[in-house]
Amino acid sequence: MLNRNSLFLLISILFWGFSFVAIKVALYEVSPVEMIAVRFLLASVTLFIIIKAKGLPFKTPHKRFKLLLAAFIVFLHFWIMAVGMKETAASSAAWILAAAPIFVALLANYYLKETLRFSQWGGLMLAFAGVFILTYNGDPANLGWLDSRGDLLLLASCGTWALYTVGTRDITREVHPLVATFWMVTIAGLVFVPYTLFTTGFEKFLTLQGKTYLSLVFLGVFCLAIAFWLWSEGLKRSKAAEVSVFLYVEPLVAMFAGWWLLSERITVWLLLGAVLISLGVYLSEKFSKIKPIGQTS
Repeated sequence: MLNRNSLFLLISILFWGFSFVAIKVALYEVSPVEMIAVRFLLASVTLFIIIKAKGLPFKTPHKRFKLLLAAFIVFLHFWIMAVGMKETAASSAAWILAAAPIFVALLANYYLKETLRFSQWGGLMLAFAGVFILTYNGDPANLGWLDSRGDLLLLASCGTWALYTVGTRDITREVHPLVATFWMVTIAGLVFVPYTLFTTGFEKFLTLQGKTYLSLVFLGVFCLAIAFWLWSEGLKRSKAAEVSVFLYVEPLVAMFAGWWLLSERITVWLLLGAVLISLGVYLSEKFSKIKPIGQTS
């Protein structure tokens, strides 16, 4: 039977796994920037309520510039990911983004001078092989630039997440993760919410389909705010190895959700690519000093 910490982690993973489907649904009617602006607005309000209820301080001493930089990186990450997801399947997106810890290890090697072992380089190559197979998916035409652009953008978003993870490690050491996340999405929202209202107009958001409203609320309130809160609670007394196991479950949830809700095919190429990416990430994390931090959706 799951203990409370494991239950918190599992709920977060379920939310994040289904988020790939919600993103695909929302992007049928809104642009990536519009979707992100709504997510940040809803997440900011929800996180404010959670932080007040928990009695946490909102102060962020000596980290204001880094919070500004992190807010920009967070927006860039979500934007690149959303644009990429317009052109690829939710299940494939989840497995590509599962390779993000590899990019964290690479950046830590360069920025934090953390040496990569031979097994980690092997894990990197396995993960990239898995992404290549996912992109191929049994059709050589998928390897063309235009057809694989979505997968390449998602791969690039792994890099932005690594930049965020490594670049903001000292923030989360001094500021509670919920408070840091609140300020990052709020700062970005103060820029992109008014921009969206000015360029798109408020009227568009009054005429969306019901499934689009549900997707936006799910992405902003549950995936970006509540899931992060539950994840940070579950991390308090969980071992790194246990957390890694839950991270591996996320793409499986996304693959099932894409098959169930979007009728996406589960091909042998998808399964083979998923196995290679999982093995590559496992080898990389097993010998890495960087602990798993959050997720990418």
